[in-house]
Amino acid sequence: MNYIAEKAIILAAGFGSRMVPVTLDTPKPLVRVKGVRIIDTVIDSLLDAGIEDITIVRGYKKECFDSLLEKYPSIRFIDNDLYDKTNSISSARAALGCLSGGCYICEADLVVRNPEVIMKYHVSSNYLGSYARETDDWSLQEIDGRAVNYRKGNTDCFNCYGISFWTPEDCDKLRRDIEDVWNAPGGKDVFYEEVPLVLRKENYFVKIHECQKGDVVEIDSFHELVAMDPSYKGYLPKNAAI
Repeated sequence: MNYIAEKAIILAAGFGSRMVPVTLDTPKPLVRVKGVRIIDTVIDSLLDAGIEDITIVRGYKKECFDSLLEKYPSIRFIDNDLYDKTNSISSARAALGCLSGGCYICEADLVVRNPEVIMKYHVSSNYLGSYARETDDWSLQEIDGRAVNYRKGNTDCFNCYGISFWTPEDCDKLRRDIEDVWNAPGGKDVFYEEVPLVLRKENYFVKIHECQKGDVVEIDSFHELVAMDPSYKGYLPKNAAI
């Protein structure tokens, strides 16, 4: 059975502490890399795949995201005012009203170099990853076609990128399970991915959507930003004293 990606939720609420000093005046997704905002690479890839129903969950310096409307007037925003007190489950929970049909959930701080990693048609719920013999980052393994063992650090695994697709049936389950976990002890401290991949994994059959290393790049630190875009060398925030 083919499922159609009808909409997308982009999680963009976080501060991006490892990108200081550039994030002192700009949310990480709006940082420009070689002239292009990071989040634009995600939005443009969704639009290229024919996915036009896009909602962005914003938090830190949320008013800055209004600048996106000039280029993307149809985008909608949801505010997550708990972004600095909780983990990413709060952003997913804030967007539960949009989580239906066939839906992508994407992190906003990814530089998508190959837009073909986002597709209109799918055969199951899936999580994007590239094969790695060993990694110290978040990863999944594949057993009998199923994505399992979501954890940080692994061997013979797939490096996880924060792009996933969820079928209509799984969207229904996620709305229920995210709310249940949120209300459970410690539930506000989990990544949203832990709900379908760890805490309620028995409710889902998620496949790995394999891509190539380099198709998607997450800039994890200011040092990595400078390495990718040397124009940030010596960067000072706009309001910094000189």
